[in-house]
Amino acid sequence: MRLVERWRALDPAWRFALQAYLLARVALSAWAFIIATLFPVVAQNLDLVGAPVLAVFDLTSGERYAYSRVIDGAALTFRAGEVGFVTDAQTGSAWSLREGRAVAGAYAGRALNPSSYSVEEIFPYRGIAPETNLLLSVWQRFDTNWYLKIARAGYADAGSAVYFPLYPLLIRTASVLVGDPLFAALLISNLALVGALAMLYRLSEALIGTAGARRAVAYWLFFPTAFFLQTAYTESLFLFLTLATFDFARRDKWLLAALCGALAALTRLQGVLLVIPLAVWGFRFQVSGSRFEVQDSRLAHYVSRFAPLLLIPFATFAFLALTNLSLIASYESELHARFVLPSDNLLAALTLLVDGRASFVDALNLLTTLLFGAMLIAVWRALPREYGVYALLMYLAPLFRMTTTQPLVSMDRYALAIFPAFIVLGARGQNAWVNRAIVYLAFPLQLYLSAQFVLWGWVG
Repeated sequence: MRLVERWRALDPAWRFALQAYLLARVALSAWAFIIATLFPVVAQNLDLVGAPVLAVFDLTSGERYAYSRVIDGAALTFRAGEVGFVTDAQTGSAWSLREGRAVAGAYAGRALNPSSYSVEEIFPYRGIAPETNLLLSVWQRFDTNWYLKIARAGYADAGSAVYFPLYPLLIRTASVLVGDPLFAALLISNLALVGALAMLYRLSEALIGTAGARRAVAYWLFFPTAFFLQTAYTESLFLFLTLATFDFARRDKWLLAALCGALAALTRLQGVLLVIPLAVWGFRFQVSGSRFEVQDSRLAHYVSRFAPLLLIPFATFAFLALTNLSLIASYESELHARFVLPSDNLLAALTLLVDGRASFVDALNLLTTLLFGAMLIAVWRALPREYGVYALLMYLAPLFRMTTTQPLVSMDRYALAIFPAFIVLGARGQNAWVNRAIVYLAFPLQLYLSAQFVLWGWVG
């Protein structure tokens, strides 16, 4: 009875956040387990800079293999067979993964040559041992291993400066209590997600009402890449701190807003940009014709608001100084990225699509960029100016970086940070057709992308 009373006494934002989170967590865990059970062996037929490569990952054991697909000058196509084996589509021959040799069929006795690419280049673990617990191991993918490595060994390796320190520091601290670093990382992300959902609900309710707030939270969780919020990535931690920053600013608690903003800046590079919408908010400019009128001109009023905001850029520059300003070099060496104009990024993505060389994820990144570009107009018109400024900055920041292999890289994931767009969608979702369009399109896409992620597919 007391538990029921405490639940009813809980703030509605936290109550709805917990309900939404538990539904999403159970659904995603069940889906990941189904995928791992149905496809215990992942066989990828890759063409890496013209080199045909067979890359295989065993989800049950964490074993990795990489071979050349070329036999007698022809590139074979493989599919997963029984655990430990693959078959080629051309002859149906069975190949032992451990031996790299055909054990039955037309190619019996023939051996595959080693790939010119190592398994670490294809399935990067960064020196971290693969997790053996299937419930956890399906989330040990890509950037997760960077965070685990930094949590264990710090910033000793080249390329690590791309990843900001707060999340690895929390992982290291939490792993002392729970033992397993991957479990600690997932625990932090999921706790942060609950907080982020509650903060999004609060901000949305203040702007568009209770029903709209519920829809905004739901649409955020339905978004195709929202599963990243539950993985060992920085998405949920960054967004919890960012949303908390906005919530504290809304309640005129500027020191707490600045502290959360500084922590967000220690989570991801984009966090330093929070100082700009907060400054806009602090000034409380109102447009009156062509003039801007300041609501409160007292010097002490502005000092109390703006002085704490200096913590945000200070946090970012302190980290950059401690890593010897190696961020740009790390982007170039680890991510194979360079800084470009957003127009160059868009043009490269469009060229890839027109030439017929774009993958499904390339097309999704382009579609996301175009849709959220349009959403910026709606955000600018419907929400207070600080939300529009924030949305614009979070939209533009990733567009200044382009990798050699993929323009608009990870825009489908970075769009999660543009939370004002989801508030606008929450308001528009009272229209049944808009609601159906969002749910019916987003949910199947999330099922597909999350399955690809579990199977070591790059989706963001």
